[in-house]
Amino acid sequence: MSRAIEPAGLDEVRAYAIRRFPDTFSRGLYADGFEAMECRAWVARDEGTAIGIALARDLETERFVADLYVEPSFRGEGIGRRLLDAAIGDAQDRSLAATCDPGDPAAIALLAKRGLAIRETILRLSGEIPKDDDLLALAAGDYRFGIERLDPAIHAFALAQLDRETRGSARESEHRFLATVASGIVFSIDDEAVGYAYLSPSGQIGPVAVASGAYLAQIFAYAMAALRREHGASWCTAAVPAGNLRALRTALRAGLRIQAGPALASDGPAGELARYVALDALLF
Repeated sequence: MSRAIEPAGLDEVRAYAIRRFPDTFSRGLYADGFEAMECRAWVARDEGTAIGIALARDLETERFVADLYVEPSFRGEGIGRRLLDAAIGDAQDRSLAATCDPGDPAAIALLAKRGLAIRETILRLSGEIPKDDDLLALAAGDYRFGIERLDPAIHAFALAQLDRETRGSARESEHRFLATVASGIVFSIDDEAVGYAYLSPSGQIGPVAVASGAYLAQIFAYAMAALRREHGASWCTAAVPAGNLRALRTALRAGLRIQAGPALASDGPAGELARYVALDALLF
């Protein structure tokens, strides 16, 4: 039976966000970010009813498939393949990246057939933010950072450079969106920006990017303290690449717990993820 694959608008994206995500934070990233980050979406339909969706956006040099989902009862019919083809078909010379469930062999195979290999596993860490004295101990180090509020326009050059080094591509539209839903901090040494971090009022840390891995433990610990101080949060979460041992060890020392997360797949190098902490699979 043929299933129609068609472009989707904001209303349909919002409806899918409500169906798929129980928490308001994920719904906001999925739906509110759709227009702000200039995303594109396609749905698969069965007699007019949406049974699958693909959501993608363009970074400076990358087409990122933020979501590829087919309702369980319709899997095995090639719908995911057709949605992925729609999402990446006009990417031209952009590199390709996507997140997927590392425990789903069919999803891994689908991406592999399009030349995307698993590059990194992303771990979800969450837990209670430590007390101030414990955070001070975690944040102690050799570096003294200048700190200022992140402004996507003022700091555009530094943000783009940090993103190219760590994430693999600059992403101007994402920073514009993040500035509307989170507070951002820029860290500098001798007036040179060496890192940034976003803090969401609901307790999320990320994205975080640094010019040197040596800065990461201090900046991550500072982000936890700032999250408590600025937003009154007592609990935090972050999406840490498994190979980012500095962030991972800092989070574990703070008492955060690990949960399994998605995998990042791409058709080329994924950037220096050992200097990066993501916000979420939807906004990696």
